[in-house]
Amino acid sequence: MSRPPLNPEFQRQLWLNWRPSLPLWTLGLVSLILALPWVLSNAAERLSNLGITALLGLWGATVVYGSVLAGRSLSEELRQHTWDWQRLSALSPWQMAWGKLLGSTLPAWLYAALFATVALFVASTWEVVIGVHQGGHLTALALLWGLGMQTWAMNSVLLGWNTSSRSAPTQRRSWVVFLLLLWLAPWPLLGLLRRNVLDGQTVWWWGWAISDMGLAYLLGGVLLALGLLALWRQLCQRLDVATLPWAWPLGLAVASATGAGITAGEHVPTSGAALWASHTAMLALLASAYIALQHMLDDARAWRQVQWCVQRQRWRDALTALPLWPVSWVLALAAALWAWAATAQLGWVLVLACLQLLRDALILTGFGLLRRRLKSPMGVFIVTWLVLNLLLPLLAQGVGGALVASTVQPLLALIWPQEHSQLLAPHWAWLVLAVQLLLAALWVGLCYRREVALDAVASADAPAAQAG
Repeated sequence: MSRPPLNPEFQRQLWLNWRPSLPLWTLGLVSLILALPWVLSNAAERLSNLGITALLGLWGATVVYGSVLAGRSLSEELRQHTWDWQRLSALSPWQMAWGKLLGSTLPAWLYAALFATVALFVASTWEVVIGVHQGGHLTALALLWGLGMQTWAMNSVLLGWNTSSRSAPTQRRSWVVFLLLLWLAPWPLLGLLRRNVLDGQTVWWWGWAISDMGLAYLLGGVLLALGLLALWRQLCQRLDVATLPWAWPLGLAVASATGAGITAGEHVPTSGAALWASHTAMLALLASAYIALQHMLDDARAWRQVQWCVQRQRWRDALTALPLWPVSWVLALAAALWAWAATAQLGWVLVLACLQLLRDALILTGFGLLRRRLKSPMGVFIVTWLVLNLLLPLLAQGVGGALVASTVQPLLALIWPQEHSQLLAPHWAWLVLAVQLLLAALWVGLCYRREVALDAVASADAPAAQAG
């Protein structure tokens, strides 16, 4: 039987990153790094410092260096103008993801292999600081967390790709998510080393007793799974592979379930489902706001494609082309209604937060549609948001008191309808909020018509320019 061919993208990355001198350079640099604790420490602490240095080098190679290489493998596609060739290839999103993830990080895994060998050898031979059992766990965690962080480094690069123009995509800075995770990544190692790796402390997750090592495995596994899911979803979009938007809400639900399980602690409350729903609503709201801001200029093309599919009654294609922030907003609203049914006060606030976000997201979408008329759509939106949500309510408070302020910002009356009788009556507050949502929707419709009109003019002028 013939052996199945290797991943073409993996082979390409090996060809780009492998050279015969790489193992020698890696071995030399690792030797110099490990020589420092050996020559700078006294005889009593020499082995322990060597083991700790090897562990830190292992985590640095997988989490930091590997993430830089993984992100750079996608950034170079834009700098070298080779992404169009990648899009025209027959590679699936999974092949592209695994090929770049494992092939581009080859130098980091060479460093990791050498550091892990030294760390395990020291732990198994002299039993200093950690034993071979704990050393094996820390090595496995370094591989797990390192691979997870590498996926999120690639996701951060893909999030920064600007595809709003008709020309080749350009790169924007979008490392917020990765930097946050990078700040969290060393905590399992530092926490486990501080407690000598395993001190028997019990950690509760949804009422299940797990060790601190088990919690580190759980969080690392969730980090890797969500990173792969997000990477597959983004590569589907960049490679023009049509897929329904199920991965985005699934990832948010899994992430919120993981965080809610830690919050639940030892005793899972009877409203455990409401706890998960409240976490899901809050996370989905944050994700909706982030993705709407990040892809503000890309939504115009997406909404045009949705309209084209709806006009031809291609409903599945319309869902495929839908921007992601409405998807996560619907998830947030459903989870907020669920939490409202179980915990009235918190759920009620979350429902109102969904309505507030919908109004602001509609305004944001309108300015995104006007990107060709405005020099800085994001700057105009920020000024508008500050005026609507801060300046006008404060001016109304100073002029007419709480009644006028709640008229400008009806959410104040809906959050505290009984404690502050001087606020607007709840039924009038609902009416004002409905009017605001209607005006925001009309604003988006007007901006969309202008966008369509500009495209029509550009299409009409193109043949005349070619003829001239």
